Amino acid sequence: MPRSTPSKHTGVWAIALSHSERMKIRTQLNLTIIGLIGTAVLAFVYVAADEIRPRYREAQEEVLVDFAETMAAMLTRTSIDVNRNGVASISTAQLAATYRELSRRKLDAQIYALRKTKVDTRIYVTNKKGTVIFDSDNDRDEGEDYSKWRDVRLALQGKYGARTSSLDPAYFDGSTMYVARPVMYAGEIVGVVAVGKPTKNLDAFIANLSNNLWIAGAIVAAIFALIGFLTYRSLTRPLAKIQQYATDVSNGVKATRPHIGNNEIGEVESALEDMRRSLDGKQYIEGYIQSLTHELKAPIAGIQGAAELLREPLPPEKQLLFLNNIHDQTTRLHDLIERLLVLAKVENAETLTTRAQISVDQLFNEVVQSHTDYAASNHLRLQVQVQPAGLTIVGDHFLMYQAIANLVKNAIEHAHANSDVTLASETNDGQVTLSVRNVGDPIPDYAIDKLFDRFYSLPNRKGQKGSGIGLSFVREVAKLHGGTVAIENVGMGDVCARINTPRA
Repeated sequence: MPRSTPSKHTGVWAIALSHSERMKIRTQLNLTIIGLIGTAVLAFVYVAADEIRPRYREAQEEVLVDFAETMAAMLTRTSIDVNRNGVASISTAQLAATYRELSRRKLDAQIYALRKTKVDTRIYVTNKKGTVIFDSDNDRDEGEDYSKWRDVRLALQGKYGARTSSLDPAYFDGSTMYVARPVMYAGEIVGVVAVGKPTKNLDAFIANLSNNLWIAGAIVAAIFALIGFLTYRSLTRPLAKIQQYATDVSNGVKATRPHIGNNEIGEVESALEDMRRSLDGKQYIEGYIQSLTHELKAPIAGIQGAAELLREPLPPEKQLLFLNNIHDQTTRLHDLIERLLVLAKVENAETLTTRAQISVDQLFNEVVQSHTDYAASNHLRLQVQVQPAGLTIVGDHFLMYQAIANLVKNAIEHAHANSDVTLASETNDGQVTLSVRNVGDPIPDYAIDKLFDRFYSLPNRKGQKGSGIGLSFVREVAKLHGGTVAIENVGMGDVCARINTPRA
């Protein structure tokens, strides 16, 4: 009562990737997405960080311009001396007194991460020749000629003068920015005031901001990478399901069709499923025609031979013999067709249409009740052993009844007379095992792997063969219930058929 080997739709599923190829492509896709996102974010951070320094310096220079212009206006207002010849010059006495007072003041300012304890802005004033007449940094360059320095030189020309110097000995660990503005009197330039600010504190601000920017960029990159990974999974997981489904179908596994959803990938899955059904049907019919043709030859030949002999004048007893032969062969054909129809329906079912709690006690008792007379006519007894009591499974009661009944009928036909056929159950790790055991001739080694092939059968104890469909039907029922079936030799002469199915 076996079933033929499942067809392999290798050509149909040639588009399905192998496991290693799929993993390789998925990994490359994932790394590509993460790499692109990470590169884009970090490139943006790099450009932004590179732009921070000039923008900060522009802001500092703008403040220095205001400061220098204010100092120039103040000196014009308060510090211009005009001698008896009408020549104007800058007096720095008041400015010097102001800075002496400034040095005595206590400064303690916490500017975010910077603690400021002294004024580090430098001011120097030159006369109209460019000679320094005041230097707030302890008069260190007083008397020096600054006329060649860019800031002073341009300011003496009435232009905007600015420079950055890294040669300032007072601020050796950085550069100093200077902005100079002309001091005017009566429409003439009488000198220059320059305001300088070291970039040390500015560089600290920039470094701190750059670090924070890189950290924020790394976090943003990680977030976008995670979003990209989740997006990648949402796209590739349906493809992986389709691939696994294709592999299962190609290997003859009765797989459940994946539910992809109403999208483009779902449409691909639907198209593949339609193609699978079409080719499944063609190969299924082809296999059935080949097997059925083989099985029909013997009974048709028997009927044809008996009919030809009945054309001849025969004694009544011979005629009756041949008529009985014709009757037996037509009954065999009818039984074969009925069983094929039932098997075809089960084989083409993807899921159970009926699911309910099935009591194992009740299931076994129904099978025993319907087969007691058949067992007795073969001088056999039916025994039931259900452990534990009240055991249940989930499935289609009618199909499970037919499957157990097929196993019992098969056991009766192959059991030795005056022995027992035992129906038993047991549980183990959430699985329920339903077994039918008989005492008979052991199954030959060559037949063990063929018992569930369609139309394959072994002679029973009377030397007769069955249709070879019953065990194939049992296997399909077990698959529909998420289980398996097996037959093996146990001990000395015992044969045991087992159906394993999940417990309710």
